[in-house]
Amino acid sequence: MNKRDIVELLHQQKFRLTREREALLDLFVRTDKMYTPAQWHEVAQRENVRIGLTTVYRLLEVLTKVGLASPFLVEGNIYYAFCEEHHHHHFVCLQCHSVEDLYECPSIPAAPRGCRIEHHKVDLFGTCERCQHNSQRGAKHQ
Repeated sequence: MNKRDIVELLHQQKFRLTREREALLDLFVRTDKMYTPAQWHEVAQRENVRIGLTTVYRLLEVLTKVGLASPFLVEGNIYYAFCEEHHHHHFVCLQCHSVEDLYECPSIPAAPRGCRIEHHKVDLFGTCERCQHNSQRGAKHQ
């Protein structure tokens, strides 16, 4: 999805895209990690995007509503990552918080008798190859 399409979706939600909000959106789209809203705010500040924490929450709320942000509950905290609009799943590294899109659908159980499935969501949580390698390398040096 290109930026113009994202901006149009936000306008349809009556979300006014200021220069600061647009800078945060650009940052969000190009990051492959998940962060809490407070962490997104810190990342924005480091990138000289002067935006309030309330605005970060509002942007994440609207992006989630239109399907461009995915919330992940990890250890009692809600993290958000950018998400393309087409159907896919995620692998989330619990150590480095990277998020990788998965485009194959796993088999899912059948719906209870008489029920129809409208959509599904499957997210896998674990440790990425890089973090596993770093952990093994660190253990060897101890």
